[in-house]
Order: sequence, then structure tokens, then C-alpha cells
Amino acid sequence: MAGLDNETQAPEFSLLLVVDDVPPNGKTIRFAVGEAERAALALRFDLLDLSDFHGLLTARPWRRFGLELEGSLEADLVQACVTTLEPISAHLSQKFKLHYLPIEMIEKDAAEAENREIVVDLQSEDPPEPIENGVLDVGEAMSEQLFLEIDPYPKKPGAVFESTESAPSEAEESRPNPFAALEKLKKKD
Repeated sequence: MAGLDNETQAPEFSLLLVVDDVPPNGKTIRFAVGEAERAALALRFDLLDLSDFHGLLTARPWRRFGLELEGSLEADLVQACVTTLEPISAHLSQKFKLHYLPIEMIEKDAAEAENREIVVDLQSEDPPEPIENGVLDVGEAMSEQLFLEIDPYPKKPGAVFESTESAPSEAEESRPNPFAALEKLKKKD
């Protein structure tokens, strides 16, 4: 992820959820990211501004020890056009469904998978993400979902890239073709 090493730096937006606190029928979580956290996320994701970031999700037990997060998020942001560097405003709205399992279960499955043939199905769901020490940082999960929705190459409508390089010089254009000698030999036959 852009500029964040989770092992050495705390997430900009953190909202911790203890897995054991999620009842069997689920738990609804509404979040609205504060100004300081939005400014830090804007810096992390190379945005000019992140004026709004909020959402609603439901956490439910999944596969006995895991969690499923399902919901939606919305954000208003400003990026720099890759062509003109002018600001471009965007409103993002995304629905998601994410799955999490304890890290021990994921590591065990990975070790078992080393001994079997792996079939890749591009239509299947993403594999579950890890839960560490029985706690899931829902804030970081939502930040990652936001990042996945951000246009990596925002371009203002009608913007055209104009190269500052000049056309190749005539000397380069008049350079002899290295295959010309072979062409002459071919014509002699």
C-alpha cells in the first residue's frame, strides 16, 4: 500500500473490533473519519484533499472463527490530473464484502497448499485476510478499500499531453538501414 509499513507505523484511521464482541446475528458499525485522519490519508494516498470519508458496515461471524464485513463507503476527494496537474474532484461510492480468518488458520492453509496443485479461478472471491490476536482494525480495512477505488491515473476531460521533446533530427532519419546490404545481395540472386 502506498507509503505505509503496517509493522512500523500506526494506521492513519484506526477502528478496532474485537472478534469475540461480534454477536451471532452481527454488529452494525457506522464510521465517519475525522479531519486529522482524512488529512493523513490524503497524504498517504497522494491526494490533494480528502474532504469526506464515511460508511456503514455489518460485521458477522464467518467460518466459525472468522468475520465477514459487508457494507458501503463513500468519499469526496481531489486529485491532481496526470496530464495538467490541475485539481480533479471525485465522489467515490463502493459496496464491499470482505472475509477475515485468524492468521494461524491462514498460515496452516498456506502450508497445506504447498503440497497440492493450485487452481486459479479469476471469478472466485479474494482469499481471507488475517485477524491478529483476535482484533480486526476495521478502520485500516476501510482505508484499503478506499485506496482500491481511487483512480491511479486521474485525467481531466479533454486534457492532452503535449511532449516537450522535439522531432528526431534529420541526421537520425537519414541513417542507413542496416539491412540495405542484405537487400542488395537478395536482388543479385
